[in-house]
Amino acid sequence: MTNTTLNVYTAVAAVWVAFLAILGVNLVVNTVMYGHPIEEAEEAHAIKMGFPIEVIAEAPAEGEAAGGGGLVSSLPLVAAASADEGAAIFKKCGSCHTSEAGGANKTGPNLHNIIGAEIANHNGHKTTDSLNAIGGTWTYEKLDDYIENPKRLAPKGSMSFAGLKKPADRAAVIKFLMSNTENAPPLPAAAEPAAAPAAN
Repeated sequence: MTNTTLNVYTAVAAVWVAFLAILGVNLVVNTVMYGHPIEEAEEAHAIKMGFPIEVIAEAPAEGEAAGGGGLVSSLPLVAAASADEGAAIFKKCGSCHTSEAGGANKTGPNLHNIIGAEIANHNGHKTTDSLNAIGGTWTYEKLDDYIENPKRLAPKGSMSFAGLKKPADRAAVIKFLMSNTENAPPLPAAAEPAAAPAAN
């Protein structure tokens, strides 16, 4: 047997050994990782890629929506809300707004007497066209909607605050604004707490 023939046999044997080694490794890996031999690996990969993650849905907090992403009115909570708590939450707004009588305008207007006021330039502060386009007055419903998401009512307004998503927080802020509005209009009937049933 010549050296050339021996070299050819050696090369062929090396190729076969490498092929069998790769096949064996694939078989072992597929069996260990997916629990299937190589012929079922393709289907196993499609079904079992990654690890399943179970997500436990959180129950909505009291006063929040159970779903749908729409605005959940905070107005039924306003009557029982605390103006002091609202003042604490209003500090988030303090970099742009004041609320006391005669308070200075900042980036946004002074909000004294805001409830029932025209949705327009307020206390000498010029508002954006986007906000003016809402029209009408600052009713409790419009305040609630605007405080929850300012960009929904005035998409091109200058308000950069993302809003207060929790109805209880908005109710407290509205109660605080009521305390800083002289002769604040009454809450709408739908927001008044239900009367207790008469005793028999």
